[in-house]
Amino acid sequence: MLFIKGKLEVVLDSPDVVLYGSPREARFAEITGRVVLTTKQAQSASSLIVRLKPKYHNSFNPVLSILWMSDITYTIVKDGRIDDASVEIPHDSSTGQQQWRFAMAIPGNIFESVHTPDVSITYELVVEMRTASVSRWIPFGKLSHSVPICIKRLPASDSAWATIANEPMYASAVWRNSVEMTAIAGSRVMHDAQSFEVTGVVRPLHKGMRLLCAGFEIRESLEGNLRCPTQETSQRSTVAKCLCEITTASLDPARSSGPVSSDTSSGVRFKMEYPPASIPHRTGVAIDQEIQVLGAVNVPCAYTEIQYDIATGPIRVSHELVFSASIVDEHGQVHNVRLSSGIYVFPKLTQAPLDLP
Repeated sequence: MLFIKGKLEVVLDSPDVVLYGSPREARFAEITGRVVLTTKQAQSASSLIVRLKPKYHNSFNPVLSILWMSDITYTIVKDGRIDDASVEIPHDSSTGQQQWRFAMAIPGNIFESVHTPDVSITYELVVEMRTASVSRWIPFGKLSHSVPICIKRLPASDSAWATIANEPMYASAVWRNSVEMTAIAGSRVMHDAQSFEVTGVVRPLHKGMRLLCAGFEIRESLEGNLRCPTQETSQRSTVAKCLCEITTASLDPARSSGPVSSDTSSGVRFKMEYPPASIPHRTGVAIDQEIQVLGAVNVPCAYTEIQYDIATGPIRVSHELVFSASIVDEHGQVHNVRLSSGIYVFPKLTQAPLDLP
C-alpha cells in the first residue's frame, strides 16, 4: 500500500500556550492535545511526530519572521513503539477514530507571537504520520495536518512587573499653570477585544479657558529589527481611540441647576456639577469648574490591530494611554494638550480560539 486512506488531524486542548515570567525566569510550558486518525479500519502507526515550527510569511526576508528558530519535535510513536508519556486510544468502529494523547514541552525562553504588516512571529503545530504498511522511503506515503498556535506570556504572579501592572492607574500634570489634567483607571492592565474604562478630569486653575473636545487613545510602540537585520528601528501608531466634542447644546437641556452630563455614541461622556457659563457664538464650554471625562475605549482583537506587551526579544511592544483635550486659552488660541501614562495589554486566559493570520 503506497497511500494511507484516512483523515489525520490534531486537536489541541487550548489554542494558546501561556508562559509565566520573563524569558530568563520562565519555566517550560506544555502543549497538550490529541492526534485523531479517522479510517474505516484500525491502523498500526510506525511513526507519529508532532512539531512546533515557525510559520514563514516571507521567506525572502528573514527580518520578517523567525527563520533562525529550530523546530521543536516530539515523537509519539517511533518504529511502532509509543512513547511512555503518550496514550493510545484504540480504534472505535462506530466513529472510525483512533487517537493518541500527547503532552509536548516547550522552553520558557521561546519568543511570543506577533503579527503586524511589517513583522511576523507566528507558529504552527504540525503532525505527521506513517503506518506500518507504508515504507518511510516513500515521500508521499504519509498523512499530515497543521493548526496555528499562539505563544503568549504573562508576568509571574509574585514579580514586580505584575505588582506594578495591577496597581490602579493615576497620572496628573499641570499645563501652563492654567489647567490640571488627571487620568484615573482601576488598573493598568487591559485585555484585547474588551472595553477599557477610564476617567479624565480637567480642573481649572484660573478662569478664561474653554474646552472644545476631549477623549482617550491607546498608542502602541514597536522596537527591534523591523526592517533591517543590522539596525534597530521603532514605530508608533494609534490602535484605538474615543474622542468627542463638547458644547452646551450637548449637555442635558432639562437641568438648569445641579449636576449635568452629556450622552454620546462615541464612548465619551462629560460630567459637571452644574451647568457651565454660556458662551454666545463660541464653540466649546467654559472651564469654570471641574469637568469629568468618562471614556470607554474599545480595545481591538490581538494580532489584527494590536499586539500584546513584550518586554524582551527581537521585537518589543509597549503601550500607553493618552488623555487628550483641545483647550482654548484666554487669547483665543487652541492648544492640544496630552497626558500619557504606561499601560499593559495582556492576554486574557480563555479557551476561545483566536483568528490567527
